[in-house]
Amino acid sequence: MPTHSEIDAMDYNQLIGVVRETNRPPGGVRSIALIAQNGFLTKDSHVLEIGTSTGITAVELAKLVGCRITAIDINEESLVEARRRAEEAGVADLITFERKDATDTGYPSNAFDMVFCGNVTSLIPDRDRALAEYTRVLKPGGFIGAIPMYYIDVPSEQLIADVSAAIQVDIEPLYRDFWIDFFVGGNRHEYWLQDSRFDAIAPADVDAFVDDILRRPHLDELAEDARELLSKRYREFMQLFRVNLSHMGFTTLLLRKESEDVEPELFTATVL
Repeated sequence: MPTHSEIDAMDYNQLIGVVRETNRPPGGVRSIALIAQNGFLTKDSHVLEIGTSTGITAVELAKLVGCRITAIDINEESLVEARRRAEEAGVADLITFERKDATDTGYPSNAFDMVFCGNVTSLIPDRDRALAEYTRVLKPGGFIGAIPMYYIDVPSEQLIADVSAAIQVDIEPLYRDFWIDFFVGGNRHEYWLQDSRFDAIAPADVDAFVDDILRRPHLDELAEDARELLSKRYREFMQLFRVNLSHMGFTTLLLRKESEDVEPELFTATVL
């Protein structure tokens, strides 16, 4: 288990590996199910998940569909937890977890039926290169499943600075149109989407969530000073994200890889 000084040096993405937080994509298991359903995944499908973290998406897809998943992340501590969860859920035989860079996976072209990237693209410094890699490894006719988060209400400069420090990524306030324009283009065609806004969560609910996480038996192995610091830092992160997400929404988006000469639909419709 990490020491006091090691915990003090960790950002949020490293801390979730220690506490074994279920790091869900925006919209949680409902978004995963929507993408699986609308992307026509079957037991014969092979999915590449970008930024699996502690493995919730890979595990859920394996349980829901029984498909094969190759799940990558750059954080080895998170991958250790992801492998443990897959074993616990009885789906480890369907999932391969690998430490890989999303901008240079090394996988063959046209290898996957779906590339699921959730919101992780917003955390990748060279997002254009990452998107090109998603497209390269995707089979023609396959889907990119993305769930970009964006601001609906304008955040303060201090909030942006605090969130950037927490996740160790210099973020900028981006909005819905940016992400739709980013993902759609070339041979990536908008196939299906659904817009959502995050619910307002009370501070007390966040504290109760954190208290429950910190009761996990494996954290009893921490030294007392390390445990106290972990509790303080993790709680601060979660309260910060509560404030940040109150300004935000997300779009659950499927893009289909097709040849560039397919003209866009003209007579679209809106669900009433």
